[in-house]
Amino acid sequence: MGLFRRRQETLNEKLLREAGLDPALVLGDHAPLTEAPRDPDPRPRDRVFGSDGLPHRWAPGPRDWNATAAVQAPGLGGDRIEFTTLPNGDVIVGEETGDADLSPLADALEQRVSPPYRAVATRQDDDLWGVGAKRIDVAEIPFPDGDELELSQNADEGELRVDGELSDAPVPPELERLGRQVGPNYCVEASRIDGDFWEVKVSPL
Repeated sequence: MGLFRRRQETLNEKLLREAGLDPALVLGDHAPLTEAPRDPDPRPRDRVFGSDGLPHRWAPGPRDWNATAAVQAPGLGGDRIEFTTLPNGDVIVGEETGDADLSPLADALEQRVSPPYRAVATRQDDDLWGVGAKRIDVAEIPFPDGDELELSQNADEGELRVDGELSDAPVPPELERLGRQVGPNYCVEASRIDGDFWEVKVSPL
């Protein structure tokens, strides 16, 4: 698991991005991102999805992603990259060959979706990558053990599981707070991203 921080975005760049403009093109600070050629077929397609739900080879497939992009990104190794962005914009790298800067992939996605999100990128051809992002909810939960947490509360009975096993550890108050937002009976699932940052899913029971 790796971490890299991108150059701090200026106010002008943020305003341009939120207006749907590419700051690199308008401000001239960076070489422009190159999008894939437009498909002459006008029928709607999820261009960067395969049948497994992951982006690759321009195959049509499920609409599971909140944002997709085709990006020219020289210098990236391997054929597949997974990363997660935190609410502050930090990028946590889950799978990558080498340690190249993933900013071109994240910057292209963030023309369409804001952090936090999970992303998968696969090489299409040479330096051309297809990348898809799925929005997630992230919480900061100080809990030293395990990588998967599940807190269930039903009536007056509650249980905490850590990596699938029942645990008598003190329940993190952050999990209880998240659960109570949907009612008195709930299930909160949390998957560790890095350190005290967890992806969380909350559902009523």
